[in-house]
Amino acid sequence: MTSDPTSPKSFAQSFISNPRFHRSFNIEATATHGPLDVTFAEYGKEATDSETVPTILMMPGMFSSRYLGVCLHAIAEKQGVRMLVVDRPGMGGTTDVPLTERISVWVEIVPLLLAHLGIQHVALASHSAGTFYLLNTLWSCRDILDPQNPRVTLLAPFVDPAHSGMVSLKAAQFLPAPAFKLWNHIPRLFLAQDGSATATSGQMVTKFSAMLSSGGNEEKDKNRRYIEEHYGLSMEQQNEIDSSMMQFMFKENTVGANSEAMQCLRKKPDLWGKCENYEVYVRELVEREKERGREGTPLKVQAYFAVEDSMSGKKGQTYFEKCWQQAGNGDAEDVIKFETTTVEGTDHDSLVQSAKVWEKILGERQVEGQ
Repeated sequence: MTSDPTSPKSFAQSFISNPRFHRSFNIEATATHGPLDVTFAEYGKEATDSETVPTILMMPGMFSSRYLGVCLHAIAEKQGVRMLVVDRPGMGGTTDVPLTERISVWVEIVPLLLAHLGIQHVALASHSAGTFYLLNTLWSCRDILDPQNPRVTLLAPFVDPAHSGMVSLKAAQFLPAPAFKLWNHIPRLFLAQDGSATATSGQMVTKFSAMLSSGGNEEKDKNRRYIEEHYGLSMEQQNEIDSSMMQFMFKENTVGANSEAMQCLRKKPDLWGKCENYEVYVRELVEREKERGREGTPLKVQAYFAVEDSMSGKKGQTYFEKCWQQAGNGDAEDVIKFETTTVEGTDHDSLVQSAKVWEKILGERQVEGQ
């Protein structure tokens, strides 16, 4: 018996099978690593030879899969923005690398991918554990930002448990490293509870029993109704897309999530690259921005926080804001503008699903002369 081609399930399967969501390129071997395969997705507006499309490079949280951008495709498309989401090492078809090399390989991948696509400038965005990758990209690949509108956005930025004080994370730091070898298989056990792929980034550490049910149903439904009204995806289609993208993701490699769990918990030294200490990072970034001179506009750094955050909490938010607010002291404000927003009705994972939040982020992405 064939399935109904007009059903929400068939629609979701077709939607996720879009070839733009399943692209790849290769990197030749170097003195420090072998050849690398990299898989990535392009969401939103499709670029043509005759026009320039403003572009955002999005770095998701743990389970750093390109599928985590699927839910943003319709929003980005209507806003006229292209969004790139790359499978980090060990995810999808991207070659896995040793834990200690994840950051260095990532900052090598980024400019090569943009050159492969013929993209000169992007804005940067991240969620949760993507924070480390965004900050290292900003430090090592600063020239990929538009000189006339350099912009980075951090959604529910991850904060070291030493500063957030999250007891559950501190406890998880005592787990032996071998315990994380099967970490990437745990969500498979919960697929029947909730198909939301974005929920894998936060509750993994703190709520094993409710891993994929974060974000109250009322708020989730409110967001989906908004998308239905403004972007033409019915509630049923969205439900099926969420479920299908989780299934698609776990048919591919997810071993990289094991390394990222250990990265978040700092199971080894020097896993966060340049941003081992956020306060020092911001201070040094300010000096770097001053050295660049005052060409174009100041670097704009936006941070969005959830009301309830199981990963960083209010203490982590306060610490993160304090680190960046030093960029507004004295003449530092001329080179970095920091803005912070707490979004009502959101938690760590539902924040990154919020259509209204993404409308604001995408609406501010204006690029000239890519």
